[in-house]
Amino acid sequence: MSGNEDDLWAECCVKGCDEPTISLGLCINHMRRNQKYGSPVASKMMPWLWRRMSFDERFASKIDKENEKGCWLWKGGKDKDGYGLFNGRVNGVLQARAHRYSYARHKGPISSLLFVCHTCDVRSCVNPDHLFLGTSAENTDDMMAKGRHRTPEGEKHYRAILTEEQAKIILADPRTHSRIAADYNVSRNTISSLKARHSWPHLGDEKGAKGPRIGPRLGVSDRITPDIVRTIRASTERGVDLAKRYGISVQYVSGIRHRRTWKHIE
Repeated sequence: MSGNEDDLWAECCVKGCDEPTISLGLCINHMRRNQKYGSPVASKMMPWLWRRMSFDERFASKIDKENEKGCWLWKGGKDKDGYGLFNGRVNGVLQARAHRYSYARHKGPISSLLFVCHTCDVRSCVNPDHLFLGTSAENTDDMMAKGRHRTPEGEKHYRAILTEEQAKIILADPRTHSRIAADYNVSRNTISSLKARHSWPHLGDEKGAKGPRIGPRLGVSDRITPDIVRTIRASTERGVDLAKRYGISVQYVSGIRHRRTWKHIE
């Protein structure tokens, strides 16, 4: 801070800023920019600050080694997945991520077909002792084994409509998909996907219970009613006589008696 008390209340030297000075003719906000970016009017790191630093010096300036797990945590920018961003060359090969640069710098070259994986499961870690090479399949298997796959399952999924308890009840429900969907206020496709095990796969591979197929006109007839069906099945009369009485064919009577038709009527 300036030793002159009058300087403390002078205006900031940056054009257009009338905040009071705290040091070096700068207000608190412009002083912080100057300390962070090397200039009181800059909004990002000045390129010339890096020109005098090697890749290793730049890399080391962005690492925090003070943590219990022994990780080297990346303090610089990160991508949307949480991996550190860093452009550095090792033996002429450009590495665009901090953990890949660390592996290449400390352990050796990286094949374009391999991934740099973490034993510590901390994506921002760049400690070479926590890094190993693996194929895409090995990287995926390691992620799944540790429960780090990004898509939540079941009712935790952002598109989930049903709860896990409801899903289990639906799987055991033998009714038609349309009737179940109406009860739960969801689409028939939602029920069909669940029954076929396309959704909620963690509940098991077994497909949902199926009931008898019921067409839209099942139980609907201009000549026959469920009571007539029961009468025909209970009757000992000849099929010809029953057919004449109800105005249907003998084959229709036979189909009712042998449950080829009206199967849903007990």
